[in-house]
Amino acid sequence: MPIQSTPTLGGSLNVNAGLVGALPYYDAGFARSVISPPIGTVVKAVDGHEYILAQASAAIASGVACVLTEPAMTMAAGAGAWTAPTITGGVPINQYAWFKKTAI
Repeated sequence: MPIQSTPTLGGSLNVNAGLVGALPYYDAGFARSVISPPIGTVVKAVDGHEYILAQASAAIASGVACVLTEPAMTMAAGAGAWTAPTITGGVPINQYAWFKKTAI
């Protein structure tokens, strides 16, 4: 995974090869369930691609094309503009991950 060039709070694109998991980053010092960065956050990386933090609405295989559903910010495998992270086992259902915008 590339290094992000957009400054954000929370996890980087490189954590667990882009798979954030079931418990995304949040401000642990506060009793809140809002993740940080918020779902739908788009960052620019040094590889020139944009990445979005989204939740898998179904299991998504590693490295496949994905479709983004807004405003829920969920991803599903299909002929879309985003690519799932390349990780062993893919992105499990309901897990959060950084998805890469396929075209620069």
